[in-house]
Amino acid sequence: MKLFADCHPALILIFGALLVPLFRGHWRNALTIALPVLAFLCVAALPEATDGLPGWKADPLPWSAEPLSFLRVDKLAKAFGYIFCLNAVAAFVFAFYVKKSTQHVAALVYIGSGLGAVFAGDLLTLYAFWEMMAVSSTFVILARGTDAAKGAAFRYVMIHILGGLFLLAGIVLTIHANGGSIAFEHFDFVKDRHAGTWLILIGFLVNAAAPPLSAWLSDAYPEASVTGGLILSAYTTKTAVYTLLRGFDGWEPLVWIGCLMTMYGIVYALLENDMRRILAYSIINQVGFM
Repeated sequence: MKLFADCHPALILIFGALLVPLFRGHWRNALTIALPVLAFLCVAALPEATDGLPGWKADPLPWSAEPLSFLRVDKLAKAFGYIFCLNAVAAFVFAFYVKKSTQHVAALVYIGSGLGAVFAGDLLTLYAFWEMMAVSSTFVILARGTDAAKGAAFRYVMIHILGGLFLLAGIVLTIHANGGSIAFEHFDFVKDRHAGTWLILIGFLVNAAAPPLSAWLSDAYPEASVTGGLILSAYTTKTAVYTLLRGFDGWEPLVWIGCLMTMYGIVYALLENDMRRILAYSIINQVGFM
């Protein structure tokens, strides 16, 4: 396990995705299973380092108070890391029938970006992986190749650009308010009474598909391929749940937002006839419980 102790699980998937087009058939299927298994072993081998592993820190930027921390490891991050890797193994088993490598490449980058966001120790690293997730997940939707998928992907990326802008504006204001600190820690609404905290929260809630910014999920996910929809259902919203746990744990209004999401998902699922859209609304319902 020491072999994996200095590896970043996200990079195993992201760079491993570059190898996928070189293989065909059973060899490609084996590769898509092996990569998340290796990432899982990497997560298991990582020593806890709440301030970030020393080998995965960059020098502070001229205007920042702390170095960039690409790999913060604690129990919460490892728990989500395990779940993300195990889900990837199951998802790629169901994707064995897919002939084109496009979806596999996009999916591996997407899952790797989710892992990168989970292990990010600072706001700038989080934002970089957050946007990488948005771009790669758009290609997962586009991989189906239908006109409906193209339209849904366009609307999907537009709403995620909006959410990313909220997040970026919040990060900039938060860094300014905190004297250059880029640390991604728990936000205190009593101490951090500035617009940056609220904008970051909105950015997280967009990806969590919280009403009224939740229509993108039921619009886009059903237009992806069957396995593409399976992969999408497990990462964007769950990464948002992680960031809410990390940044806003204990904030009572989130309970009410979650209750609204559960009711929203149930009501719209009952009114829907398309099975894949029913499943999409069920995701919103389940994220509300989380």
